[in-house]
Amino acid sequence: NMTIKEASETTGISIDNLRYYERIRLIPEVPRNASGIRNYDEVSLNWIDFVMRFKRGGMALESIREYVQLALEGEETKSARKEILLETKEHLEGKMKVIQESLDVINYKLDTYEQNCCPLTMEMVTEWKKKKEQE
Repeated sequence: NMTIKEASETTGISIDNLRYYERIRLIPEVPRNASGIRNYDEVSLNWIDFVMRFKRGGMALESIREYVQLALEGEETKSARKEILLETKEHLEGKMKVIQESLDVINYKLDTYEQNCCPLTMEMVTEWKKKKEQE
């Protein structure tokens, strides 16, 4: 078990964010010791890791919170949780498509750099210089 400071160091998440995530119920309530101080156990750290994977993947905080709350309610929420996962998957696939299209353009430019891109750039620079001289 560890303090919030130790949990912050372990997870790489700031103390303020750990408190915030618990307050908005992004992660389940962290156990507290007899003095009321947060006492992060392995279960708490696993929830944090689980939630951060969703967050890094681009899932909206509201969707993560809804997923976590549904999970805490039990098995009867299985289909609702699956729907959240399917929506997130669709969103990520759309983002991946846009990134892949950009990567394809960059790869094409790199593959044809000497033949096409470099001469075209030099032509644009020459035209710009001519225009500047005429001003």
